[in-house]
Amino acid sequence: MKDRIGWGILGAGHIAGVFASDLALLPDEAELVAVGSRSKAKAEEFAHQHGFARSYGSYAELAADPDVDVVYIASVHSDHFESARICLEAGKSLLIEKPITVSEPRAKVLIAWARQRGLFLMEALWTRTNPLIRQAVDLVAAGEIGQIKHISASFGFAFDGPETHRLLDPEQAGGGVLDLGVYPVHLTELFLGEPDRVVGYGNVTAADVDTHASALLGYFPRDGRPAATASVTCSLEANLPTRLEIFGTNGQLTIDEFIRPPELALRRGTDRDAKPEILIGQWPGGGYTFQAQEVMRCLRAGEQFSPMVPWESTLASMRTLDRWIAGVEVAQP
Repeated sequence: MKDRIGWGILGAGHIAGVFASDLALLPDEAELVAVGSRSKAKAEEFAHQHGFARSYGSYAELAADPDVDVVYIASVHSDHFESARICLEAGKSLLIEKPITVSEPRAKVLIAWARQRGLFLMEALWTRTNPLIRQAVDLVAAGEIGQIKHISASFGFAFDGPETHRLLDPEQAGGGVLDLGVYPVHLTELFLGEPDRVVGYGNVTAADVDTHASALLGYFPRDGRPAATASVTCSLEANLPTRLEIFGTNGQLTIDEFIRPPELALRRGTDRDAKPEILIGQWPGGGYTFQAQEVMRCLRAGEQFSPMVPWESTLASMRTLDRWIAGVEVAQP
């Protein structure tokens, strides 16, 4: 694999623009090759704004570009599966915006296709590549807070957009669990693995889209680890704290604003009044450079998946999301 990786971006919306701006911060590693959109005019405008060499009015044309080594899929959730299929059949490695698809069976198919074709594929769960989150993983693994007993993670905001917005549109896989709940679920998976039990509750709209939901996750003892619990919450109805709290038998770890965390608070021991140690985090741009660099590292090393966001974690998290959504539906009066 060449030193500079050729990037293509599928989709020309807001998140694609943020990622493109961060790619531009890595000129020695990333080459901005092409953008593809269903609107040729939108693709041309995006390419001009972000410095991409070419623009295409279809996803198939983007996938066929010989200079594109990897495609970042930044379209709506409901489009991920079909767009990924087009790119994989064209021999392109993929970074797919979270959630990777709208269900675990579809995610399983995409991973199988990538495996069969010898192509790299990664879910764009960029928080898992953040250095401060990785430092938290190392601290827990080193036993700095003892054995984990409970994790609490939440993410939510009061959305006041129209009912036609993708977040509220069932045809575009709208809802809080898939769009926001994916972050708390992936964080709990990072520290505890896949839960044995999932009990979900929440509110749904008349269109059957979840707008506020919580779930209690249960973990049986395994591999020398005691039983544990986790609570995850997401909302499109209220401004919730973007917070991760990990409670151990001998300490506590807290990360506020875990999307782009400024710091990590580590409290060792069982004294509630003990002053925590504060570890500071920094990131360039919007925080997506770490994710992009991990993708490019894997491509140069010939790896099909990243150890930071491995396929088994993507599938486990997708299964948990499926169970959470099912629980919300069952819990409705």
